[in-house]
Amino acid sequence: MNAKTLNHFVNCRIQLKDCSIFYQQSVRHSSTPILFLHGWGISSEPYQEVLELIAEQHAVIAPDLPSFARSSYHNLISDYHSYAKFIVSFLEALNLPQVHLVGHSLGGGIAITLATLIPERVKSLVLLDSTGIPSVSIPEIVPRRAIEMTAQISIPKLKLQFFDIPKVFTHNLLFNTGNIIYALFISLYQDSTHLLPSIKAPCLILWSEKDLTTPLSVAREMANLIPNSTLTIVKEGYHEWMLWHPEKLASIALDFIKQVELD
Repeated sequence: MNAKTLNHFVNCRIQLKDCSIFYQQSVRHSSTPILFLHGWGISSEPYQEVLELIAEQHAVIAPDLPSFARSSYHNLISDYHSYAKFIVSFLEALNLPQVHLVGHSLGGGIAITLATLIPERVKSLVLLDSTGIPSVSIPEIVPRRAIEMTAQISIPKLKLQFFDIPKVFTHNLLFNTGNIIYALFISLYQDSTHLLPSIKAPCLILWSEKDLTTPLSVAREMANLIPNSTLTIVKEGYHEWMLWHPEKLASIALDFIKQVELD
């Protein structure tokens, strides 16, 4: 393992059996860290601002998912369960007995599986505009994404939209084409509805009311099916609202996690 200091984080890499996982780990220590799982097509890098804000108050670990960006893996990953098993191995390698689990989009779908696969290790669960309940097909998703991305041009942080996200996505598309495609099909079509009633951890479902990629109806269904869950709806942004409004996410998520730790 090697590390390089970066603001509130060190950049680290750990070798698993057949996969090299890059991850950011905050320098702040606490009893139970937050494990942040990024969304489809990118990596933890575009989330840097929100990760930095969270790390000011709480320990954070943010890996790039296997084969995405800086984490190398050369085989195809076909479902949420396979991704979740990688994360279990990752937690074991870092000797982390328990985490607060936060997942956005594809990362949320993986988090749902993790919360039922290793319930004793998930202290709380935060689902951010998560996949896991199919609602939109590939022909439908293209115009919806075009609408969202066009609408976000009016929001400051153009570097994020026109450089940071495209840079990581282009890298993944060129060098991780197979898993980019597989992960898209997983996000849109794999149904984890049957797992939701089995989630034991306190769960915050945090969603943008304007999300066109995973509509608010998905959040409402998750809230109905997950025991001990709370649905919080924000007016800001779209599917990636937390990238443009990181203070909002950090505030809501940290308040929830602090309450879980007090209970």
